[in-house]
Parts: sequence; C-alpha cells; structure tokens
Amino acid sequence: MTEIFADGVGSIVVTNGVVRIELMQLRRKNGKSELTAQQAGTLMMPTGSLKNLTLQLAKALEQLQERTAEKDRLDSEAKKGDELDEALSNL
Repeated sequence: MTEIFADGVGSIVVTNGVVRIELMQLRRKNGKSELTAQQAGTLMMPTGSLKNLTLQLAKALEQLQERTAEKDRLDSEAKKGDELDEALSNL
C-alpha cells in the first residue's frame, strides 16, 4: 500500500467513468521560506465511488468540528476557573 501525504487538492477531472483527483503538497522552493504547491500524486476511482468518498469526508469534517467545539468549551471553562481563582486570591 502506498501512502501519500497531501496538503490539499488540485484539479478534479471526471472522464470515462473515472474521477481523477490531483493531490498537492506544499514544498519549500530551493531551501527558501517560500512555499510552492507541487503535485504529489493522483487519486483515481470510479465515479460510482465518489458519493461514498464525499459522505465519508463530510463525516470526518463533522467529527473534527465536534472535537474543536469541545476543546474550545473546555478551554473556556478552564479560563473562567483561572479567573475565579485569581479573583479569590486577591481577596
């Protein structure tokens, strides 16, 4: 199995019942701080599988949003607790 890390997606082309999704990586150009996007590979799949891929990506996005919201809630509660501790210590 080949694993490819992708920072993003380039073009998406559908031809002859096949979806081709260009995977992109950000790389430093000539050792400089400037980043450029370069093709890392192409994901090819039958068009019939595209709906399932889209649903799975949407589910992953929902999970990420839930985790982010929970982290934000916990951070907010911790901050309120810190502020209360500081107020009580000033009494």
